[in-house]
Amino acid sequence: MSKITMNLIVGILAMATVIYSFFGNMETTASILMFDVNIWIYRLFWAVLAAGCFYDHSRKSNKTIE
Repeated sequence: MSKITMNLIVGILAMATVIYSFFGNMETTASILMFDVNIWIYRLFWAVLAAGCFYDHSRKSNKTIE
């Protein structure tokens, strides 16, 4: 599997985690790397990860087209 495809898969999973945090049975805290953090920090972390993966995917896929 190429790195471009992995970025897309990780981005989709990160975005699904953000969406699930709104509709799932989440409390006011969540765990990132065994640290309890505020739910909004958790969502921000996963949203930034998803945005970074999507950006990298689009940048690399545009390079392969040219």
